[in-house]
Amino acid sequence: MKNINSRKEIEKRNLTFFKEILNINLDEYFEKMKRAGKPKKYAHGKWSEQNPTAGRCGSIIGALRISNKIPEGYIPCGQKEAGGGSHFYMINPRSKEVIDPTVYQMTEEYNYENYHTRFLPQLSSNVSDILDVFNLSIDTEIYETKKDSRGVTLVCKK
Repeated sequence: MKNINSRKEIEKRNLTFFKEILNINLDEYFEKMKRAGKPKKYAHGKWSEQNPTAGRCGSIIGALRISNKIPEGYIPCGQKEAGGGSHFYMINPRSKEVIDPTVYQMTEEYNYENYHTRFLPQLSSNVSDILDVFNLSIDTEIYETKKDSRGVTLVCKK
C-alpha cells in the first residue's frame, strides 16, 4: 500500500501549495525562509542557510493560519514529539493527506498522527517574521488583534 504521507508525496503536495496558494516556486520559498532567518528560541544548532526550515514549523503554520492561507479541506495542526517539542503542519482530516512546508528539515520519514488543533493566541516574533517575508497579513475578516495586560499582541477569532 502506498504511503500517502511519505516525504516524496508531501513534497509533491508542497509544490502545488507553494504555486497555488503562495504564488511562488520551491527555490523562492527557500529564499524567503532564509530571509526570515533563524527562529528565536528554536532549532539550536540545526537552522542554517542549507536547512532554512529547521525550527520554523510553528511560525510558518501560524502565519498561514492567521492569514487564511490554509488550503480548502485542510486544517492547521501540530503534534507533540516523543523527545519533547512539537511539529506543525496541515492535514486533510478526511483523506489524512499532509502538506508540510518544513518537511525539508527532516532527515527521516515523519509519522503524522495524533495531531491537535490548539494554537496559542500570542503573535510571536517568529510568526511576524514569516508574515513580513511572505508579504502576508492577518485576515481581519476572521481574526482580531488586541493587547493583553503585558502588552503582548494576541490574535483571536472574532
